Amino acid sequence: MRMAARTAAKHAVKDIFDRIEKNMDDLVDRQADWTASAAPEQLDAARNGCLRLSFFDRNVPPEWLGDVRGRKVLCLAGAGGLQGPLFACAGADVTVFDLSDKMLEKDRETAGAEGLSMKIVKGNMTDLSVFADGAFDLVFNPPSLMYVPETAPVFRECFRVLKPGGVFILMAPAPVNYLCDWTEDEQGGHYRAVHRLPWCTAENDDSGWIEYGHTMEEYLGGLIRAGFVITGYEECQREDITELMFMVKAEKQ
Repeated sequence: MRMAARTAAKHAVKDIFDRIEKNMDDLVDRQADWTASAAPEQLDAARNGCLRLSFFDRNVPPEWLGDVRGRKVLCLAGAGGLQGPLFACAGADVTVFDLSDKMLEKDRETAGAEGLSMKIVKGNMTDLSVFADGAFDLVFNPPSLMYVPETAPVFRECFRVLKPGGVFILMAPAPVNYLCDWTEDEQGGHYRAVHRLPWCTAENDDSGWIEYGHTMEEYLGGLIRAGFVITGYEECQREDITELMFMVKAEKQ
């Protein structure tokens, strides 16, 4: 019975990630804004010593990145022809790892067009077993943790593949993104806090879109439990009042 339950659970998790991969591929087909590759001027700036990595309408603090020349960088769930090529233009030894073939193809296209050398690997961010312990100096994770049911496996794997002194930079939506629903009223409408976290879109509609709302305990507490020391934290409030994003710098000391 236990073996049957474990097998069923594995199949269920695989089904989730198969669906998420299709969702990401569909976004590329629809040319969603955040699937855009790096612009030529961004790549040229990185080649000339000005590496800028966007955090929505802000940038990752340069002191969080340091000098990336010669450093081994993992762009975790970070395909799309954006961060990987920018790191490569800045002189880093780059590996791009992602679940979506179509997102990875954008990195291949940019690397070919720009003459960049990057390793491009398909895989699930909860399982980095293709990489050795201490393989990287920096793991850079743009917003994607909302596509995993649990953050803890990701954090454990990131800690393992980082060298001592290595840095993990992640971006994610704050819990308020998932707490509220929009309610129409005579004044036009308002948000109401109606959901408990953790939360999943699949529990509330049948659209096929899968996204998870995690708590700050899962994010910050999970990093600490994995062994990281948090050395940086920033937030970015978007136009929509519930769309609050955050960014963390965590170190393996």
